[in-house]
Amino acid sequence: MSQSQSHDSRNSFSRNLYDVVARHAVGSCQSQGVNMVISPASIQSCFTLAFMGAAGSTADELRRGLNLGLGDKYNIARAFGEFWTTNCNYGEKGPILKSLNSLYVNNTLSLQPEFNDLAKDFFRAKAESVNFADALAVIKQINLWVEQQTDGKIKDLLQPDVVNMETSAILINALYFKGKWLKPFTPETTLRDDFYVDLGQRVDVDMMYQEDKFKYVELPELKARAVQLPYENSDISMLIILPNDISGLSSLEKMLKTVHLPDIEQRMSMEDVEIAMPKFTIEFDLDLKDILKKLGILEIFGNKANLSLLFATKKPQRISAAKHRGYIAVNEAGSEAAAVTFMKIVPMMLNMNKKSFKVDHPFVFYIRNNQAVFFAGRYVMPGEHRVSAIIKEECGGAANDSLHASNNTLYSKATKSVKSAK
Repeated sequence: MSQSQSHDSRNSFSRNLYDVVARHAVGSCQSQGVNMVISPASIQSCFTLAFMGAAGSTADELRRGLNLGLGDKYNIARAFGEFWTTNCNYGEKGPILKSLNSLYVNNTLSLQPEFNDLAKDFFRAKAESVNFADALAVIKQINLWVEQQTDGKIKDLLQPDVVNMETSAILINALYFKGKWLKPFTPETTLRDDFYVDLGQRVDVDMMYQEDKFKYVELPELKARAVQLPYENSDISMLIILPNDISGLSSLEKMLKTVHLPDIEQRMSMEDVEIAMPKFTIEFDLDLKDILKKLGILEIFGNKANLSLLFATKKPQRISAAKHRGYIAVNEAGSEAAAVTFMKIVPMMLNMNKKSFKVDHPFVFYIRNNQAVFFAGRYVMPGEHRVSAIIKEECGGAANDSLHASNNTLYSKATKSVKSAK
Protein backbone atom coordinates (compact mmCIF):
# COMPACT_ATOMS: atom_id res chain seq x y z
CA MET A 1 0.00 0.00 0.00
CA SER A 2 1.54 3.30 -1.14
CA GLN A 3 1.36 6.47 0.93
CA SER A 4 -1.29 8.02 -1.35
CA GLN A 5 -3.33 4.81 -1.26
CA SER A 6 -3.08 4.82 2.52
CA HIS A 7 -4.38 8.41 2.66
CA ASP A 8 -7.24 7.53 0.27
CA SER A 9 -8.09 4.49 2.40
CA ARG A 10 -8.45 6.52 5.59
CA ASN A 11 -10.39 9.38 3.97
CA SER A 12 -12.75 7.01 2.11
CA PHE A 13 -13.48 5.01 5.23
CA SER A 14 -14.11 8.23 7.14
CA ARG A 15 -16.71 9.38 4.59
CA ASN A 16 -18.51 6.04 4.56
CA LEU A 17 -18.47 5.67 8.34
CA TYR A 18 -19.72 9.19 9.03
CA ASP A 19 -22.57 8.75 6.56
CA VAL A 20 -23.80 5.55 8.24
CA VAL A 21 -23.41 6.87 11.81
CA ALA A 22 -25.13 10.17 10.99
CA ARG A 23 -28.10 8.37 9.43
CA HIS A 24 -28.21 6.10 12.48
CA ALA A 25 -28.16 9.13 14.80
CA VAL A 26 -30.93 10.88 12.87
CA GLY A 27 -33.01 7.70 12.99
CA SER A 28 -32.67 7.60 16.77
CA CYS A 29 -34.78 10.69 17.36
CA GLN A 30 -36.82 13.46 15.86
CA SER A 31 -35.71 16.62 14.04
CA GLN A 32 -32.08 16.76 12.85
CA GLY A 33 -30.82 14.04 15.15
CA VAL A 34 -28.34 14.30 18.00
CA ASN A 35 -24.86 15.48 18.80
CA MET A 36 -22.15 12.98 18.02
CA VAL A 37 -18.40 12.59 17.82
CA ILE A 38 -16.58 9.59 16.41
CA SER A 39 -13.01 8.79 15.49
CA PRO A 40 -12.78 7.18 12.05
CA ALA A 41 -9.01 6.80 12.42
CA SER A 42 -9.40 4.98 15.72
CA ILE A 43 -12.18 2.66 14.52
CA GLN A 44 -10.29 1.77 11.36
CA SER A 45 -7.09 1.08 13.30
CA CYS A 46 -8.84 -1.18 15.80
CA PHE A 47 -10.58 -3.29 13.17
CA THR A 48 -7.48 -3.40 11.00
CA LEU A 49 -5.76 -5.09 13.92
CA ALA A 50 -8.62 -7.62 13.92
CA PHE A 51 -8.15 -7.97 10.14
CA MET A 52 -4.60 -9.15 10.81
CA GLY A 53 -6.06 -12.18 12.59
CA ALA A 54 -8.81 -12.89 10.06
CA ALA A 55 -8.76 -15.25 7.10
CA GLY A 56 -10.97 -16.29 4.17
CA SER A 57 -14.20 -14.42 3.50
CA THR A 58 -14.04 -12.77 6.95
CA ALA A 59 -10.80 -11.06 5.94
CA ASP A 60 -12.27 -10.15 2.53
CA GLU A 61 -15.23 -8.41 4.17
CA LEU A 62 -12.94 -6.46 6.51
CA ARG A 63 -10.67 -5.44 3.64
CA ARG A 64 -13.62 -4.05 1.67
CA GLY A 65 -15.53 -2.52 4.58
CA LEU A 66 -12.45 -0.81 6.04
CA ASN A 67 -11.33 0.41 2.59
CA LEU A 68 -7.93 -1.21 3.06
CA GLY A 69 -7.31 -1.62 -0.65
CA LEU A 70 -4.86 -4.01 -2.22
CA GLY A 71 -1.68 -5.33 -0.67
CA ASP A 72 -0.77 -8.10 1.69
CA LYS A 73 -1.29 -7.84 5.42
CA TYR A 74 2.32 -7.03 6.16
CA ASN A 75 2.30 -3.97 3.87
CA ILE A 76 -1.07 -2.80 5.22
CA ALA A 77 0.21 -3.14 8.79
CA ARG A 78 3.41 -1.33 7.90
CA ALA A 79 1.43 1.55 6.33
CA PHE A 80 -0.60 1.92 9.52
CA GLY A 81 2.54 1.81 11.62
CA GLU A 82 4.22 4.50 9.55
CA PHE A 83 1.12 6.68 9.63
CA TRP A 84 0.84 6.65 13.42
CA THR A 85 4.59 7.04 13.90
CA THR A 86 4.50 10.15 11.69
CA ASN A 87 1.37 11.70 13.19
CA CYS A 88 1.54 10.86 16.87
CA ASN A 89 2.91 13.57 19.11
CA TYR A 90 3.24 13.41 22.86
CA GLY A 91 3.25 17.11 23.60
CA GLU A 92 6.94 17.99 23.28
CA LYS A 93 5.85 20.65 20.77
CA GLY A 94 2.36 21.24 19.51
CA PRO A 95 -0.76 19.25 20.37
CA ILE A 96 -0.83 15.84 21.96
CA LEU A 97 -2.00 13.10 19.60
CA LYS A 98 -1.55 9.54 20.71
CA SER A 99 -3.02 6.28 19.48
CA LEU A 100 -2.62 3.27 21.72
CA ASN A 101 -3.69 -0.32 21.28
CA SER A 102 -4.05 -2.92 23.99
CA LEU A 103 -4.87 -6.60 23.68
CA TYR A 104 -6.13 -8.60 26.64
CA VAL A 105 -6.08 -12.37 26.02
CA ASN A 106 -7.67 -15.17 28.01
CA ASN A 107 -4.88 -16.88 29.96
CA THR A 108 -6.04 -20.24 28.62
CA LEU A 109 -5.24 -19.17 25.04
CA SER A 110 -2.14 -18.14 23.11
CA LEU A 111 -1.82 -15.93 20.04
CA GLN A 112 -0.49 -16.94 16.66
CA PRO A 113 3.18 -15.80 16.52
CA GLU A 114 2.73 -13.94 13.20
CA PHE A 115 -0.28 -11.99 14.51
CA ASN A 116 1.55 -11.18 17.72
CA ASP A 117 4.55 -9.85 15.75
CA LEU A 118 2.38 -7.62 13.53
CA ALA A 119 0.47 -6.33 16.58
CA LYS A 120 3.69 -5.44 18.41
CA ASP A 121 5.69 -4.09 15.48
CA PHE A 122 3.10 -1.92 13.73
CA PHE A 123 0.17 -1.40 16.11
CA ARG A 124 2.23 -1.20 19.30
CA ALA A 125 -0.26 -3.59 20.86
CA LYS A 126 1.22 -5.58 23.68
CA ALA A 127 -0.78 -8.72 24.44
CA GLU A 128 -1.50 -9.22 28.11
CA SER A 129 -2.68 -12.53 29.54
CA VAL A 130 -5.62 -12.10 31.95
CA ASN A 131 -8.07 -14.26 33.88
CA PHE A 132 -11.48 -13.28 32.50
CA ALA A 133 -13.13 -15.48 35.13
CA ASP A 134 -12.21 -12.72 37.60
CA ALA A 135 -14.34 -10.17 35.77
CA LEU A 136 -14.17 -7.42 38.40
CA ALA A 137 -10.35 -7.38 38.47
CA VAL A 138 -9.98 -7.49 34.68
CA ILE A 139 -12.53 -4.73 34.05
CA LYS A 140 -10.90 -2.55 36.69
CA GLN A 141 -7.52 -3.08 35.01
CA ILE A 142 -8.85 -2.26 31.53
CA ASN A 143 -10.86 0.78 32.64
CA LEU A 144 -7.85 2.18 34.48
CA TRP A 145 -5.69 1.82 31.37
CA VAL A 146 -8.30 3.59 29.21
CA GLU A 147 -8.73 6.38 31.74
CA GLN A 148 -4.98 6.94 31.96
CA GLN A 149 -4.49 6.97 28.18
CA THR A 150 -7.31 9.49 27.64
CA ASP A 151 -6.23 11.80 30.46
CA GLY A 152 -9.29 10.92 32.50
CA LYS A 153 -11.78 11.85 29.77
CA ILE A 154 -13.12 8.33 29.25
CA LYS A 155 -14.00 6.60 32.51
CA ASP A 156 -15.75 3.33 33.37
CA LEU A 157 -15.81 2.21 29.76
CA LEU A 158 -16.66 -1.42 30.56
CA GLN A 159 -18.91 -3.07 33.12
CA PRO A 160 -18.08 -6.48 34.71
CA ASP A 161 -20.96 -8.21 32.92
CA VAL A 162 -19.32 -7.78 29.50
CA VAL A 163 -16.72 -10.49 30.16
CA ASN A 164 -16.71 -13.99 31.62
CA MET A 165 -14.53 -17.07 31.54
CA GLU A 166 -15.60 -17.75 27.93
CA THR A 167 -14.26 -14.39 26.68
CA SER A 168 -11.27 -15.04 24.42
CA ALA A 169 -9.86 -11.53 24.06
CA ILE A 170 -10.56 -7.83 24.20
CA LEU A 171 -8.93 -5.49 21.67
CA ILE A 172 -8.88 -1.80 22.56
CA ASN A 173 -7.76 1.29 20.68
CA ALA A 174 -7.65 4.62 22.50
CA LEU A 175 -7.06 7.84 20.55
CA TYR A 176 -6.44 11.05 22.46
CA PHE A 177 -5.94 14.58 21.15
CA LYS A 178 -5.37 17.78 23.07
CA GLY A 179 -4.56 20.97 21.20
CA LYS A 180 -4.41 24.71 21.55
CA TRP A 181 -5.78 26.99 18.87
CA LEU A 182 -3.14 28.77 16.83
CA LYS A 183 -5.45 31.80 17.17
CA PRO A 184 -7.28 31.44 20.48
CA PHE A 185 -10.56 33.11 21.31
CA THR A 186 -10.60 35.84 23.95
CA PRO A 187 -12.52 34.60 27.02
CA GLU A 188 -13.73 38.14 27.81
CA THR A 189 -15.62 38.28 24.51
CA THR A 190 -17.58 35.06 25.13
CA LEU A 191 -21.22 36.05 25.54
CA ARG A 192 -24.59 34.38 25.85
CA ASP A 193 -26.28 34.17 22.46
CA ASP A 194 -28.91 32.19 20.59
CA PHE A 195 -28.27 28.82 18.95
CA TYR A 196 -31.10 27.74 16.64
CA VAL A 197 -31.74 24.01 16.97
CA ASP A 198 -34.32 24.32 14.19
CA LEU A 199 -36.70 26.92 12.83
CA GLY A 200 -38.94 26.65 15.87
CA GLN A 201 -36.46 26.25 18.72
CA ARG A 202 -33.52 28.29 20.00
CA VAL A 203 -31.28 27.77 23.01
CA ASP A 204 -29.08 30.19 24.97
CA VAL A 205 -25.37 29.20 24.72
CA ASP A 206 -21.88 30.52 25.49
CA MET A 207 -20.80 31.94 22.13
CA MET A 208 -17.10 32.63 21.50
CA TYR A 209 -16.09 35.50 19.23
CA GLN A 210 -13.00 36.59 17.35
CA GLU A 211 -11.89 38.30 14.16
CA ASP A 212 -8.72 37.28 12.33
CA LYS A 213 -7.45 35.75 9.11
CA PHE A 214 -8.63 32.19 8.53
CA LYS A 215 -8.99 29.84 5.60
CA TYR A 216 -12.53 30.23 4.32
CA VAL A 217 -14.63 29.03 1.38
CA GLU A 218 -18.19 29.26 0.18
CA LEU A 219 -19.60 25.96 -1.08
CA PRO A 220 -22.70 26.73 -3.18
CA GLU A 221 -22.97 23.13 -4.43
CA LEU A 222 -23.36 22.04 -0.79
CA LYS A 223 -25.43 25.09 0.19
CA ALA A 224 -22.84 25.69 2.90
CA ARG A 225 -19.71 27.56 3.97
CA ALA A 226 -16.56 26.35 5.68
CA VAL A 227 -13.82 27.75 7.86
CA GLN A 228 -10.62 26.12 9.12
CA LEU A 229 -9.29 26.71 12.63
CA PRO A 230 -5.66 25.53 12.90
CA TYR A 231 -4.05 24.12 16.02
CA GLU A 232 -0.75 25.49 17.25
CA ASN A 233 2.48 23.93 15.88
CA SER A 234 0.63 21.33 13.85
CA ASP A 235 -0.84 20.52 10.44
CA ILE A 236 -4.01 19.40 12.24
CA SER A 237 -6.99 21.73 12.19
CA MET A 238 -10.70 21.83 12.89
CA LEU A 239 -12.76 22.16 9.74
CA ILE A 240 -16.28 23.49 10.37
CA ILE A 241 -18.86 23.13 7.61
CA LEU A 242 -21.97 25.22 8.25
CA PRO A 243 -25.12 24.82 6.14
CA ASN A 244 -26.60 28.07 4.89
CA ASP A 245 -30.03 27.11 6.18
CA ILE A 246 -30.84 26.55 9.85
CA SER A 247 -32.43 23.19 9.01
CA GLY A 248 -29.91 22.25 6.33
CA LEU A 249 -27.73 19.77 8.26
CA SER A 250 -29.36 16.55 7.04
CA SER A 251 -29.19 17.64 3.42
CA LEU A 252 -25.55 18.67 3.85
CA GLU A 253 -24.59 15.34 5.41
CA LYS A 254 -26.12 13.40 2.52
CA MET A 255 -23.99 15.38 0.05
CA LEU A 256 -20.81 15.07 2.11
CA LYS A 257 -20.68 11.33 1.42
CA THR A 258 -19.25 12.10 -2.02
CA VAL A 259 -17.03 15.00 -0.96
CA HIS A 260 -13.27 14.64 -0.60
CA LEU A 261 -12.30 16.92 2.30
CA PRO A 262 -8.80 17.73 0.94
CA ASP A 263 -10.59 19.15 -2.14
CA ILE A 264 -12.47 21.59 0.10
CA GLU A 265 -9.22 22.64 1.74
CA GLN A 266 -7.60 23.26 -1.66
CA ARG A 267 -10.41 25.64 -2.56
CA MET A 268 -10.03 27.67 0.64
CA SER A 269 -8.31 31.03 0.72
CA MET A 270 -7.10 33.20 3.58
CA GLU A 271 -9.75 35.80 4.40
CA ASP A 272 -10.60 38.25 7.15
CA VAL A 273 -13.26 36.32 9.04
CA GLU A 274 -15.42 37.28 12.00
CA ILE A 275 -16.17 34.00 13.76
CA ALA A 276 -18.79 33.24 16.39
CA MET A 277 -19.09 29.65 17.60
CA PRO A 278 -20.41 27.92 20.71
CA LYS A 279 -18.34 26.25 23.41
CA PHE A 280 -19.36 22.63 23.53
CA THR A 281 -18.67 19.24 25.02
CA ILE A 282 -19.93 15.95 23.60
CA GLU A 283 -19.63 12.41 24.87
CA PHE A 284 -20.95 9.78 22.49
CA ASP A 285 -21.36 6.02 22.95
CA LEU A 286 -21.91 3.85 19.91
CA ASP A 287 -22.51 0.14 19.35
CA LEU A 288 -20.41 -0.55 16.27
CA LYS A 289 -21.92 -3.90 15.30
CA ASP A 290 -24.95 -2.49 13.47
CA ILE A 291 -22.88 0.34 11.99
CA LEU A 292 -20.20 -1.94 10.56
CA LYS A 293 -22.76 -4.40 9.27
CA LYS A 294 -24.12 -1.56 7.12
CA LEU A 295 -20.59 -1.21 5.73
CA GLY A 296 -20.62 -4.87 4.73
CA ILE A 297 -18.69 -6.21 7.74
CA LEU A 298 -20.97 -9.01 8.96
CA GLU A 299 -19.19 -12.33 9.15
CA ILE A 300 -16.78 -11.42 11.95
CA PHE A 301 -19.75 -11.03 14.34
CA GLY A 302 -21.38 -14.36 13.51
CA ASN A 303 -20.74 -18.06 13.83
CA LYS A 304 -19.06 -18.17 10.40
CA ALA A 305 -16.28 -15.83 11.57
CA ASN A 306 -12.79 -16.97 10.61
CA LEU A 307 -10.22 -15.62 13.08
CA SER A 308 -7.91 -18.59 12.62
CA LEU A 309 -4.84 -16.33 12.28
CA LEU A 310 -5.45 -14.73 15.67
CA PHE A 311 -5.33 -17.62 18.15
CA ALA A 312 -3.22 -20.74 18.20
CA THR A 313 -6.31 -22.86 18.84
CA LYS A 314 -8.69 -24.82 16.64
CA LYS A 315 -11.79 -23.61 18.50
CA PRO A 316 -13.72 -21.10 16.31
CA GLN A 317 -13.79 -17.51 17.54
CA ARG A 318 -15.88 -14.44 16.73
CA ILE A 319 -16.21 -10.81 17.78
CA SER A 320 -19.15 -10.78 20.18
CA ALA A 321 -19.31 -7.00 20.71
CA ALA A 322 -17.73 -3.82 19.42
CA LYS A 323 -18.08 -0.52 21.29
CA HIS A 324 -16.89 3.00 20.54
CA ARG A 325 -16.86 6.04 22.78
CA GLY A 326 -15.94 9.51 21.58
CA TYR A 327 -15.37 12.66 23.60
CA ILE A 328 -14.71 16.26 22.61
CA ALA A 329 -14.49 19.53 24.55
CA VAL A 330 -13.99 22.83 22.72
CA ASN A 331 -13.50 26.26 24.29
CA GLU A 332 -11.51 29.44 23.93
CA ALA A 333 -7.90 28.43 24.57
CA GLY A 334 -5.38 25.77 25.40
CA SER A 335 -4.85 24.24 28.83
CA GLU A 336 -1.94 26.45 29.90
CA ALA A 337 -3.77 29.57 28.74
CA ALA A 338 -6.98 28.78 30.57
CA ALA A 339 -6.23 30.98 33.58
CA VAL A 340 -4.57 33.72 31.54
CA THR A 341 -6.42 36.69 30.15
CA PHE A 342 -5.78 36.96 26.43
CA MET A 343 -6.63 40.16 24.63
CA LYS A 344 -6.27 40.76 20.92
CA ILE A 345 -5.92 44.33 19.66
CA VAL A 346 -6.60 45.00 16.00
CA PRO A 347 -6.72 48.23 13.99
CA MET A 348 -10.13 49.85 13.66
CA MET A 349 -11.01 49.93 9.99
CA LEU A 350 -13.93 49.33 7.71
CA ASN A 351 -13.37 46.06 5.86
CA MET A 352 -15.97 45.59 3.15
CA ASN A 353 -14.59 42.12 2.31
CA LYS A 354 -14.78 40.71 5.82
CA LYS A 355 -16.57 37.38 6.02
CA SER A 356 -19.04 36.66 8.79
CA PHE A 357 -19.15 33.06 10.02
CA LYS A 358 -21.67 32.72 12.83
CA VAL A 359 -22.11 29.12 13.94
CA ASP A 360 -25.56 29.56 15.44
CA HIS A 361 -27.26 26.45 14.06
CA PRO A 362 -26.40 22.74 13.57
CA PHE A 363 -23.04 22.08 11.88
CA VAL A 364 -20.48 19.42 11.01
CA PHE A 365 -16.90 19.44 12.27
CA TYR A 366 -13.71 17.46 11.59
CA ILE A 367 -10.38 17.27 13.41
CA ARG A 368 -8.10 16.34 10.53
CA ASN A 369 -5.08 16.78 8.36
CA ASN A 370 -4.64 15.74 4.73
CA GLN A 371 -3.78 12.20 5.74
CA ALA A 372 -6.74 11.31 7.94
CA VAL A 373 -9.84 12.36 9.85
CA PHE A 374 -9.01 11.83 13.50
CA PHE A 375 -12.42 12.97 14.79
CA ALA A 376 -15.68 13.84 13.05
CA GLY A 377 -18.95 14.98 14.47
CA ARG A 378 -22.06 17.08 14.42
CA TYR A 379 -23.40 19.60 16.92
CA VAL A 380 -27.17 19.89 16.96
CA MET A 381 -28.53 20.37 20.46
CA PRO A 382 -26.95 22.40 23.27
CA GLY A 383 -27.57 21.23 26.81
CA GLU A 384 -27.94 17.75 28.23
CA HIS A 385 -29.38 15.39 25.66
CA ARG A 386 -29.86 11.62 25.81
CA VAL A 387 -31.23 9.30 23.16
CA SER A 388 -31.85 5.53 23.48
CA ALA A 389 -29.33 5.35 26.34
CA ILE A 390 -26.42 5.46 23.88
CA ILE A 391 -25.81 9.18 23.59
CA LYS A 392 -24.85 11.58 26.35
CA GLU A 393 -23.93 15.22 25.81
CA GLU A 394 -23.09 18.08 28.11
CA CYS A 395 -22.71 21.76 27.21
CA GLY A 396 -20.58 24.48 28.73
CA GLY A 397 -17.33 22.56 28.98
CA ALA A 398 -15.43 22.48 32.23
CA ALA A 399 -12.28 21.60 30.35
CA ASN A 400 -10.01 24.50 29.46
CA ASP A 401 -8.76 23.31 26.10
CA SER A 402 -9.68 21.47 22.96
CA LEU A 403 -9.80 17.86 24.10
CA HIS A 404 -10.73 14.89 22.00
CA ALA A 405 -10.64 11.25 23.00
CA SER A 406 -12.05 8.05 21.64
CA ASN A 407 -12.00 4.43 22.52
CA ASN A 408 -12.87 1.24 20.64
CA THR A 409 -13.37 -2.14 22.25
CA LEU A 410 -13.71 -5.50 20.51
CA TYR A 411 -14.76 -8.55 22.48
CA SER A 412 -13.88 -11.96 21.09
CA LYS A 413 -15.54 -15.16 22.24
CA ALA A 414 -15.49 -18.75 21.14
CA THR A 415 -18.47 -19.34 18.84
CA LYS A 416 -19.17 -22.77 20.24
CA SER A 417 -19.58 -21.52 23.78
CA VAL A 418 -21.79 -18.66 22.61
CA LYS A 419 -24.13 -21.02 20.80
CA SER A 420 -24.43 -23.34 23.77
CA ALA A 421 -25.36 -20.43 26.02
CA LYS A 422 -28.41 -19.62 23.96
